[in-house]
Amino acid sequence: MRPPPGSAWTAGQVAKHLGIAESTLRSWHRRYGIGPQGAEPGRYRRYDEEDVARLRRMLDLIGLGMLASEAARTVQAGGSGPVSAERDVADVVAAARAADAERCRIVLDNVLARRGVVGAWDEVCRAALAAVDDDQRIDPDCMDIEHALSWAMLGALHRVPRPPVSPDAELVLLACIEDEHHSLPLAALAAALATRRVRARMLGAATPTPSLVRAVRETKPGAIVLWSQRLDAATTEVLRALAPYPVRVYIAGPGWPAGQPAGVCHLGSLPEAVDRLATPLPRVAAGR
Repeated sequence: MRPPPGSAWTAGQVAKHLGIAESTLRSWHRRYGIGPQGAEPGRYRRYDEEDVARLRRMLDLIGLGMLASEAARTVQAGGSGPVSAERDVADVVAAARAADAERCRIVLDNVLARRGVVGAWDEVCRAALAAVDDDQRIDPDCMDIEHALSWAMLGALHRVPRPPVSPDAELVLLACIEDEHHSLPLAALAAALATRRVRARMLGAATPTPSLVRAVRETKPGAIVLWSQRLDAATTEVLRALAPYPVRVYIAGPGWPAGQPAGVCHLGSLPEAVDRLATPLPRVAAGR
């Protein structure tokens, strides 16, 4: 699905994001047809997320030693047929097991470019993490592979092209609750929200409850998402602390027990989270 017209990038924004000159963009478009799809002669060029992803892929291939012409042909041929999720998972896991950081970077960037954040996370990243976690259960010394893969995924999520934020977008805070350090799923949510032009701020892992309350009080967000991976980490104390403030509270992750207070919504999946948070709702009353 192509993003709405309001999320289009200018040539200058794309060049700055990729670290190349605007003249290079014009040259690639003129020589190889790698540029904004559907651009009209005499009109300002506007790039969407798919265009930016194709350009990043071309840069990766050039960095690996390909000629620009060969890289352009490879990028253009890349969309000729779908790649199965199983194949993508296998490629990601193989790169992680080989401890090849550059290979991991390229594979993950390509998966995110082809599938989008939600598809890449749900269909590939989660399965790849589960596979290396199984390795660790067999051989505890493999923990470094899981850590390296998590770090590579975090970097890939940060590199996802981000269109300009909608000027009327409400702020969404994302935080792991106190004693919870597993923040990668929230990074995926942040990247997915960015592609929908939602303004999100990550508070990070193990955020103390007083810090959460202060952040809500000072930034006045429309919503906050609290992540808990472990059952022994989630408590209702943080929910009670946030109740006096006019903010929609969402909880996510397998660590939350059933039966939460009224007005608190559990997000069961990344697609659900993106859909709910990308749809502005009336602010809740304080002291719910």
